[in-house]
Amino acid sequence: MDSESAQVWAAVNAIYSGFLAGDRDAIDRHIAIDATVWDSAHEPLVRGRAELDAVRDARPADGPRPLDLQATEPVIDVFGDVALVRHVLVVTLPHAQERIRNTSVWRRVDGHWLCVHNHEDVVG
Repeated sequence: MDSESAQVWAAVNAIYSGFLAGDRDAIDRHIAIDATVWDSAHEPLVRGRAELDAVRDARPADGPRPLDLQATEPVIDVFGDVALVRHVLVVTLPHAQERIRNTSVWRRVDGHWLCVHNHEDVVG
């Protein structure tokens, strides 16, 4: 993996680390304010941070929380200040495991990679 791809991959993994830590600010540092999201558990397209926060806040507080997240099989293409990332996310829940296909688009802004679109599909 070249250095630009490695920087993008580090940003992807920082989101997952922030999620496991329950640190929304750490996650949001890597997501553009106007990002769009196809969430695996929410059908309509999420447009921007306010809608993303509403989806997050609607999740049941006592719902199952992942014990671990492992991003694997990265395929990353960098085109100047835009990157396309494809990977599999293995989600370990208390009594199950899910595999999620993920495709995201990233934009470099002032030397920092921000996710501008993310698409998730549960595959097993």
